[in-house]
Amino acid sequence: MMKIISLAFAFIISVNLSAQEMDIEGGIRTGVSNGITLRILTGPDSYTEAMLLTRNHGVQFAIFLGSTDELYNVPVPGFSLSKGWGGHLGVTGIKIHSVEEYYYSRYRRVPVLGVDYYLGLNYTLNRIPLTFTIDYKPFAEILPERFLRINLWDFGFGIRYQFSTKI
Repeated sequence: MMKIISLAFAFIISVNLSAQEMDIEGGIRTGVSNGITLRILTGPDSYTEAMLLTRNHGVQFAIFLGSTDELYNVPVPGFSLSKGWGGHLGVTGIKIHSVEEYYYSRYRRVPVLGVDYYLGLNYTLNRIPLTFTIDYKPFAEILPERFLRINLWDFGFGIRYQFSTKI
């Protein structure tokens, strides 16, 4: 399953990186959902973001479409607010309870499909192409074991480096 998710991630990146001039940001995210992120700035204030996340003994691949607005009321320049909607697909671990193995926990992998929201406060450094993010990413997902799981408390911190392909 990890190979399929990695191939899908590489395919989406290669499709979006055709012969266009765009800015790309890559980085990491911590929180309930930890992982790597790749953000492609598709316009002056819009983006497409792909995340490969680990959560609950599983791996999820998430895609977001969103926009970024500069915060002009803040006295320090470089602050912006990102918001977007998306979805995720992957596998998660469900704990198996056994009477014989009291101290040993096993997890069974089950598929998961869900929707996500993203809200982030970004600070971009002036001279170094680094962006620091404090974000909120609630999600709802469908599981075979329980019908619906909702997490409203996925706060995280991220760091992204901006790669420019503009010449």
